[in-house]
Amino acid sequence: KVDGRECAVVYFRAGYTPDDLPTEKEWGARVTLEKSRAAKCPCLGHHLAGTKKVQQELARPGTTERFVKSADAAMLRTAFADLHGLEEGEMGEADREVLRSILDQG
Repeated sequence: KVDGRECAVVYFRAGYTPDDLPTEKEWGARVTLEKSRAAKCPCLGHHLAGTKKVQQELARPGTTERFVKSADAAMLRTAFADLHGLEEGEMGEADREVLRSILDQG
């Protein structure tokens, strides 16, 4: 307690990859922390925004426009790095084609 008032801070140094939360025990601990009144650094939204998968999805045409105006999305996209996934399915195949063309040029 600080001056008789409850005070708690949670600082996440990990949790950015699935390997950081390998079992239900770790996920349960994360849920408990998220449900607490502690100040969290980063907050869950910022923690997720820092993951490559979320950044990859935001870089896809039409996604950022769900949150900001089209002109603002276009300006934001100029700062995005190209991010490509290797997952199965149509989206993954499109990304794999981009990666193949880049590797073929190298």
